[in-house]
Amino acid sequence: MQQESIRMVGTILSIQPRLATVAGGLSPDQIVMQKAKDLLEQLPETLDKRNGLKELFTPNEQGLIPSLSTVLVQEITKFNRLLRVIKRSLIDIDLAIQGFIVMSDELDSMYLKIQNN
Repeated sequence: MQQESIRMVGTILSIQPRLATVAGGLSPDQIVMQKAKDLLEQLPETLDKRNGLKELFTPNEQGLIPSLSTVLVQEITKFNRLLRVIKRSLIDIDLAIQGFIVMSDELDSMYLKIQNN
């Protein structure tokens, strides 16, 4: 019974309009959009191994790069993928707030987390 009550309250809170303004005069939508914009501006560019030390990626006699460099390339790839997901999510949250795309559960969760810092 208590679990159902908690779930019901959570559902009610999740569908509440987000149009109220806070002390600074900005609506929650405006605050989230500004924070998303700030985060987007702070996001670093993707990494490019061509900008790294050339010695790290020089093949040996067998034509292979050192194992540590192989791991580095894999980590660069993962980090760049993460940067792209973050960038896409920040752009999507802005579009969803403006009503250009549907606010998915994932974007709604992100909205609340950005709103609550």
